[in-house]
Amino acid sequence: MISVISAAANETYIDELLTGTKTSFKHLDVQSSKISGYSHFSYEVVTKDSKNYIVEKNENTKADGKVFTRKTLWFEANSGFPKWYEEEDLRKDYRIKNTYSGQIMSTRLEKAGKVLQFETNLTQENVVPFEVLIFFLRKNLRHILQTKDYSFTLFLPLLAIELEEKGFPRSMSMIRMMVELREELSLETPLGIIKGRKILLLPKSGFLRALLPRDKTHFEFTIAEDAPHYLLQFIAGKTKHILTELSLAQ
Repeated sequence: MISVISAAANETYIDELLTGTKTSFKHLDVQSSKISGYSHFSYEVVTKDSKNYIVEKNENTKADGKVFTRKTLWFEANSGFPKWYEEEDLRKDYRIKNTYSGQIMSTRLEKAGKVLQFETNLTQENVVPFEVLIFFLRKNLRHILQTKDYSFTLFLPLLAIELEEKGFPRSMSMIRMMVELREELSLETPLGIIKGRKILLLPKSGFLRALLPRDKTHFEFTIAEDAPHYLLQFIAGKTKHILTELSLAQ
């Protein structure tokens, strides 16, 4: 079966947006086995300019609780379509904002007193922007598990910026990714034992696997098999994120 998808920034995630839910993950350094920090997520309705949005708010902290990044992803409350994403990195002193309008994503980066702006057309390669990746995987998990050689194109805006700074074309940040299915497993979670499925994401091209930084292009996710397909664990780089809190709306 051949997988055909629409641009992930132009599809609804209304079933994955669980208003009132709060989740937390601890960051485990896979080399030292030490806790290096935490991630906290909340999902709430916010009214802005007389319009209602469902907002995913994320703070990442060091082990001592000091915040080092803040992120917000705004969705239309009625439709579940993503509208814009904002990220602030307090360590590297940058702010990034991605705005979605139809099939066009506009990116604005403020870093070290400089401003970089560019637009990306998301139609040609059926692109999944990195900030909606987990929503995309949760929504499409059943299809992924039932499809042989599932693949999609992942767009990494921060990698695009790094590539441009080093003289490489931004198009190299549009990476065709393949999904490798891993084992089924049962994990202890705040809601009890949940059955999950582990999946590995990596560039389809062997050349890109060798060329691009592994910590930005190789990911491992463990997602609950049953809807709404909670994210249970994920690994990026040398950090394993383990679910420690999952409180549902009252």
